[in-house]
Amino acid sequence: MFNQVCLTGQVPAFSGAGASRRLAVVLLLALACSFPVQVAASDSGIFQLEDAHTWRTGGNDYLGAQFDIKLSSGAEEAVMNGVPLVFEFQVQVVKTHTWIWDTVDIEINLYRQLQFHALSKSYLVKDISTGTQGNYHRLEDALRAAGKIHNLSMSDQALEPELNYEIRLRGSLDIESLPTPVRLIAYVSSAWDMVSKWHSWPLVR
Repeated sequence: MFNQVCLTGQVPAFSGAGASRRLAVVLLLALACSFPVQVAASDSGIFQLEDAHTWRTGGNDYLGAQFDIKLSSGAEEAVMNGVPLVFEFQVQVVKTHTWIWDTVDIEINLYRQLQFHALSKSYLVKDISTGTQGNYHRLEDALRAAGKIHNLSMSDQALEPELNYEIRLRGSLDIESLPTPVRLIAYVSSAWDMVSKWHSWPLVR
């Protein structure tokens, strides 16, 4: 049986201005108490770019990348208890300037969902944009698949051939997609702060 994290003490009386807001906070805290204490564990996860490259073929630019994703014990515990995790990958094609601010010409957001199925004891990784999915028996394999960007086409209709561009790429755990009780924990726990730094390199065309 899981230990639970919750607050004890008397519940204050709610009256006057702000009563509804205070009541909502108490209700949310009560929801958070229903989740295992392991979900709030303090060890950190990893979200790092391992490899990335671009190439041009058939008049279009393509991106391939691999992120190294490792969950904190709290995030892994949440997954094992049926909480789906969503990973977000942000891709930008940026027009670079010498004297003025750089401008983002193309922006693509990719989302991958990781979910554990208790009956089959397998992990499902789903590309939310395309609906394609795969099943994996090991968490490490599922995270590897979730962190892979394969042959992403970047339309060049907005790109001007005589100007300079660069690719910017970042990956992160989407905190906003978590169920409310877990999201409350994620807001205050550094273990859930899984985000890579921005990586950039020139787009050779």
